[in-house]
Amino acid sequence: MESQMHDDNSAEADAAEACPHLRQLSFTPPADRPLDDPEYFGELRRCPVGEIGLGPDMKAWMFTKFDDVKAVLGDTRFSANPTTPGFPVRGLPGGGHPISVNGMLRVDAPLHTKLRRVVTRYFTPKAVEGYRRRVTEIIDEHLERLPDRPQPLDLVSEFALSIPTTVITDLLGIPIETAPRFHELTDLMTNLVLPLDEMHKVVEEFAELSLQIADQKAKNPGDDMLTKILEEQEAVGGLTRIQLASLVTSLIVGGHDTTANMIGLSVLTLLKRPDQLALLRNGERDWDVAVEELLRVLSVARMGPRRAAMEDIDVNGHVVRAGEGVIASIWSANHDESNFERTRWADFAIPETKPQHMAFSFGSHQCLGQSLARLELAIAVPKIFERYPEMKLVDPALANLSYREDRAFFGLKELLVTL
Repeated sequence: MESQMHDDNSAEADAAEACPHLRQLSFTPPADRPLDDPEYFGELRRCPVGEIGLGPDMKAWMFTKFDDVKAVLGDTRFSANPTTPGFPVRGLPGGGHPISVNGMLRVDAPLHTKLRRVVTRYFTPKAVEGYRRRVTEIIDEHLERLPDRPQPLDLVSEFALSIPTTVITDLLGIPIETAPRFHELTDLMTNLVLPLDEMHKVVEEFAELSLQIADQKAKNPGDDMLTKILEEQEAVGGLTRIQLASLVTSLIVGGHDTTANMIGLSVLTLLKRPDQLALLRNGERDWDVAVEELLRVLSVARMGPRRAAMEDIDVNGHVVRAGEGVIASIWSANHDESNFERTRWADFAIPETKPQHMAFSFGSHQCLGQSLARLELAIAVPKIFERYPEMKLVDPALANLSYREDRAFFGLKELLVTL
């Protein structure tokens, strides 16, 4: 018995010794596989947990296995607030600016519950189904304009970015002429290498612009989501100015950046896998299932989520001490070999049933707009292949593709196609 225990302990020690230790966090994929997760993620998935460096003076525990990530995100003893001791804030979009810190995405219950409740009813599956007609009209309008745009066509700027931007501004009732500046600010706000002082200026401008639009809505109400939110909150005295600014910012950023990246990458993936596209066209595979597998494989939210332990917490055998930071890697979890057969982008294949992924996170901070994102993807991606069945990549070898690797949400900078 003692010999067996010694052997078990030795095996655990050997496994821990083999694990990467204090490797600097990087989202850089293998040079020959730019759409796959970094190789050391796979190494970490064979470990209990890995310690990751975040610059010279900060480190965090990085959970990479599906079950461990789910356990972290489902445990409210892990704080989402960057002011919590030990929080791994370095590289976090918005930094530690008070507007970001006090927003829905960064606070814990009960304030998080209160802020989320303000908008939840507008993003339920039933509510989103009510947007289907308008979303379809927007997508059809964009599709019809594509032949008139400069050729070869950049599908990112002319379609992938335009669709979700138009949808979220339309639903919120934001003037479409304001959309380009919101897009520029979103691009800056999700930049992982922007100096902190510049990031704070971006956050403040975003908040100021959001409040200007809210003030306009208060004076000239419309039949839109933002007007309804303002009227409801005025009746109950529910939101501070900072909370309102942060709420509008969150809806705009979350309403277009991730979905835009998913549209572009999804079209690229299916153009590179014509066998899988053929299965969808002949009905052997379902588009709804394809969307879920694309969400899993592509996992565009690649830098977190991040948390800090508010007390000692046992995560499937590993104890995170109070005041220690945690990165729960959704990207890695969605490629966990224990849960999924295919982990490489080049092997993309549509399964018969929907995968149970965490592309929209998990727990109380699970993405509020996931039903809207799914609706846009489920309409936009099939429709562009239906409308332009001869669409082809200008660079089929992908020799010159450029990626948004320095952003919180991964995507393509450009995707040139011929219709």
